[in-house]
Amino acid sequence: MFVRLFFTLITLVSILSSTPAYAIEATGEGINQRTALNAALRQAVEMSIGTEVEANSLVENFQVVRQQILNHTKGFVSSYRILNEETSERGLVRVHIEAEVDNNSLRDSKQALSTLMQMAAHPRVMVVGLDEDFDALSSLSDEYRLLTEAVETTLRDDFKFDVLDTEAIRLRDKNAYRFSDRKNNLARAKRAKADFIIFVEILKSGEKSPLTLRLETVQTQSARSLAKEEIGFSMADWTRNDNHNRTAIITEAKDHIYAPSAQVAAALIDVLRKEAYEDGQRFEISFQGFDEKITQYIETDLTNISGYSHHKIQAQKKNALSLSYWSLLKAGQLNQEINQLLLAQNQTFNYRLDGNRLIYRFKDPMFE
Repeated sequence: MFVRLFFTLITLVSILSSTPAYAIEATGEGINQRTALNAALRQAVEMSIGTEVEANSLVENFQVVRQQILNHTKGFVSSYRILNEETSERGLVRVHIEAEVDNNSLRDSKQALSTLMQMAAHPRVMVVGLDEDFDALSSLSDEYRLLTEAVETTLRDDFKFDVLDTEAIRLRDKNAYRFSDRKNNLARAKRAKADFIIFVEILKSGEKSPLTLRLETVQTQSARSLAKEEIGFSMADWTRNDNHNRTAIITEAKDHIYAPSAQVAAALIDVLRKEAYEDGQRFEISFQGFDEKITQYIETDLTNISGYSHHKIQAQKKNALSLSYWSLLKAGQLNQEINQLLLAQNQTFNYRLDGNRLIYRFKDPMFE
C-alpha cells in the first residue's frame, strides 16, 4: 500500500510540476453542444489532475481539492478547439476536443486548499466589487453579486476563511450605498474589523477583445496590496443591448472565477504563514510628545522585545517617532511589552490600539 501511495503521489507531483500548460484530447457527451463541451473540458482537467488519486483513501484531503477543481473546469483551461462533433442515434451530442490546461493554476489551487484545510487561523475577509478603471464593468448592479458571492463561497467553504456578509454589513453601515471604489470600501471593511478585503473587477477594452477578470487581496489596516490575479476570457456573442451584454459577461466570468480565487487565497496563505513563522505581523507604531532622548531609548529597546523581527523608521522629529515594526507577538502582547518599556523610563502616557496600529501619547503630569 505504501509503495502504491508513494508512486501515486510521485505521479501527481510530476503532472502538476511539468510545463505551465499542455494540450490534452478529451471527449464529452451531452444533450446539446454546451453540456457535451463542458463534459469534455471536465475530462481534460481530470486527466491533468491524475485519476489514480481517487482510489487512494490515504490522501482524503486531496479529494475535496480535486472535486472543487473539477467543479470549476473553465477557470483551468487556457484554450480549446473542437476536433470533431457528432450526434448519436439517441440524439446525444458527442464532442471531441483538444484543450490546453493551465498547469500552474492547478498546482496553486491544490497546494492552497491542502494547506488551508489544516490551518487553525481563520482571518476575517470581505469581498467587494470594484470598477475604478475607465474600462471596468460597473460593479453596482445586483447581478454583480453573483461574482463576489462565488468568491465568498470558495473562501468560506473550501479555504475556511471567516468570510463576512458584505451585504449585511452594507445595510447596517451608516451609509448603505454600494461603493465601487477602494477608499470607501476599505473604510467600511475597517469598521467591520475585516483583516483583508478582496476586490473583484472585470475590465473590458472592446467588443472584439478578450475581457479580463481581476482579483486583488488587500490588507485592510495598511491598504497594502498582497496579491493580484488575472484571467482573460471572451464572449461568443454581443448584442446592442448593454444590459444583456452585462448579464452575459457576468455569467461567463462566474465560470472562470474559481481559479483566480484559489490563487489569491494561496498568496494570502503564504503571507499569513510568513507572518506567523518568519517575519511576523507588520505593525504601525507611533510615539507622540515624548522627549527626544526617550524616543531614542524607545527605538533601541523595541529591538530587544521578544518576537522582534525588524523595523523601519517612517518619520522622526524632535518629539515624535513613527515606525513600521514586524513582530511575532499579537497586538495585545506587543502593547503590554511597550507599556512596560515606557513605565521603566518613568513615562506617563495614554495609548490607543486600532487593529495593527499602536499609538502612544505622552501625558504631562504638570497639566493633569
